[in-house]
Amino acid sequence: MADDNKPKKTKIDLKARLGKTTMTGVAGAAVPLPAPGPSSPGSGPPSDNPAQAPAASPSGRPSAPGGGGIAPPPGISPGIPLPPFAQQRAAAAQPAPKPTAVQQTIKVEVGEEIEQERKKASKRTALFAAMTAVIGIAIGFGIGGAKARQDRGKKAVDDAGVLEKDVKAANEKMRDLGQKLNGAATELGGKTFPKTFAQELGALNIPFEATNLAGKQIGTLPPNTVKRLFDYTQAVASVNSTKDSLRNLLGIAQAPVEKAWKEEKEPVFNFSVVFRRDGDKMLAELVPNKEPFPLGKDWPEKFKITRLERTQQGAKAVEKEATRWTKGDLVASDPIAIPIDPPTVAAFTSEQIVSRLAKEMRDLRNTLDGNNDDPTAGPGLVKQGDDLVNELHKIALAR
Repeated sequence: MADDNKPKKTKIDLKARLGKTTMTGVAGAAVPLPAPGPSSPGSGPPSDNPAQAPAASPSGRPSAPGGGGIAPPPGISPGIPLPPFAQQRAAAAQPAPKPTAVQQTIKVEVGEEIEQERKKASKRTALFAAMTAVIGIAIGFGIGGAKARQDRGKKAVDDAGVLEKDVKAANEKMRDLGQKLNGAATELGGKTFPKTFAQELGALNIPFEATNLAGKQIGTLPPNTVKRLFDYTQAVASVNSTKDSLRNLLGIAQAPVEKAWKEEKEPVFNFSVVFRRDGDKMLAELVPNKEPFPLGKDWPEKFKITRLERTQQGAKAVEKEATRWTKGDLVASDPIAIPIDPPTVAAFTSEQIVSRLAKEMRDLRNTLDGNNDDPTAGPGLVKQGDDLVNELHKIALAR
């Protein structure tokens, strides 16, 4: 029958195949796995000479096939693959052959050349980066410098417009001062004291000084304009100082000048001279009369004077009664005085004050308007200011 011709399946003892059990009477001997061989249907039975069991390897793994392995049991095809967990040990990899001395030399030389090329490339890269940075900085500075110069130029033009207005305002004040000076000089020449002039000078100030230049971009203006600005600033400061000195002098001079002018019509003796001996020498002293007496009336025989006497504490003004000299000795126990002609002392008192006032006002007018009597003198400060205004106006038009 067909079923009788089919080979019967034999149960496989995996434990015996894997060497997990020991054979009877043989301790520690594991049954080796069958080695796969050529498979053909109806292969013959195993060899009559049974193979001896190989000795167990130190790792307990079966020996590699090809060295006379055990044939598979009857009915099992030798082409059945081994289970995954029974893979054969891979053959040990053969070590790579050592390079020869020539190869090592070439490798070292090539490596040094590559390293040198890498260093050169790194240096070139760093140099290019530095050059790029420098060029970038230079371009940045160039652009930034051009922008800064443009900003300074624009500010200089704007500041020129501001300074134009400031100089123009200062010139207007100087013209006003010049008119007041002319009026005061006219009054003084007519022997009328300008009483309100001192107050007017105190209220008038030329509004231009160094602070007007502070913060202004004048460095980019034309050099001639810059010089004129500085000269104008110094000249205005001098005018303000002279104006203040004149105002103080007017306050001091008013009373004696008005008194002197009054006494020109009705002269009085304000001073006398007394004599004293100093050893074998004769000295005269100028002393003020405490109560001046008129020239055109009777002269008193006795009058009081104020005389300086030397003490241990220094000179001291002492009031003395003097006798007016008529004849005889000039020195006596009491002072003997001779009145002094009023016009002769006026030059040292009121007339001197008036002359000083007139000179101060004349010099100030010459500073403002120029000295027409001196052909070598330059233009006045007002004219200089007008020229400066014109220059600043031209610069300001560039906006």
